[in-house]
Amino acid sequence: MSLAQISATSVLCQLLEREKPEVNGMTLLGGEYGNAGRDLLRERLLVVGASLSHVTCPECGVELARVVRDLAHENILLSCDECGEVNSPRSLQETYKVSLPKFIDRLMLGLGIQPNVKKEVATEVAWRIGVTEPVRGKPLTWYFARHLHDHRVAQRLVETIKQDQAHKSAKVLTSSALPLPEGSPLSDFDVVHLSDVARISQSKFEFFSDRMTVPVAAPVEDPKFRTTLRLVRTESKARVDGVDYALEPRQKDLLLALMDDFDREMDRDALRTACRSQADSFSPSKVFERIPVVYKQFIKYQSGDGVYALQIPEEDRDWLT
Repeated sequence: MSLAQISATSVLCQLLEREKPEVNGMTLLGGEYGNAGRDLLRERLLVVGASLSHVTCPECGVELARVVRDLAHENILLSCDECGEVNSPRSLQETYKVSLPKFIDRLMLGLGIQPNVKKEVATEVAWRIGVTEPVRGKPLTWYFARHLHDHRVAQRLVETIKQDQAHKSAKVLTSSALPLPEGSPLSDFDVVHLSDVARISQSKFEFFSDRMTVPVAAPVEDPKFRTTLRLVRTESKARVDGVDYALEPRQKDLLLALMDDFDREMDRDALRTACRSQADSFSPSKVFERIPVVYKQFIKYQSGDGVYALQIPEEDRDWLT
């Protein structure tokens, strides 16, 4: 486990909680955040923000200095009313901010959820990530939110959780400092700090299994489940009439996309995106042409709405509703 990645995750949470999204390049790379800032850049979780026309003078540390022009060797010339002309590293003028779409997608990948099912609850502040079922019959509905010390943000998230009918299954990840203020609308919900349970990695967040209160899913061995989707996420299989059918990656992605969608229905373009297909002739039925019995059992095209709907077997209705 990389201590640098853990440190970078902590810094990422601090950046997510800033009132202003941009952080000065010198602060990020050489000051307050140190090497963790470089790790975040390497992981491509930060994007370049607007260049500053005025910066705090590095000489006096008080007056605003105007950026005059670029100099050689990654330096810039500043003009300060107090200090006159001052040379400074160009990083003082540069700004960076967290790439929120990439950040949320990596959270979802770390939890094994398809990125196409996310829903923004509050603009650039809170998201519904999706649903997992680490224990049979006990689904978890995941959310991420920042600025939860703002009562309005917390209240908006609670309203969404209630609309989703997920008040018993909600698990909220946050970058906000815990515990939340007394009287927070989220006081009765399971809220965990992201840096306590996960760290950034190259393409997704790695969650610490020993710090999560969520056990690993166990295989479905109960023979009473003769037709079920319970094996799709954990074993890449679908069971029809007691027979297990191994799923190809694209078949698994398509079923998971429908399972994780709150309406359990998606149009062709959305499913094509979920399957990472570039084909103009993409067809869900063709995805399952080698195991058509699985397609016929679990998917139905509704021509009136132009969507593909998940057919939930009776045996799965106690957990996939």
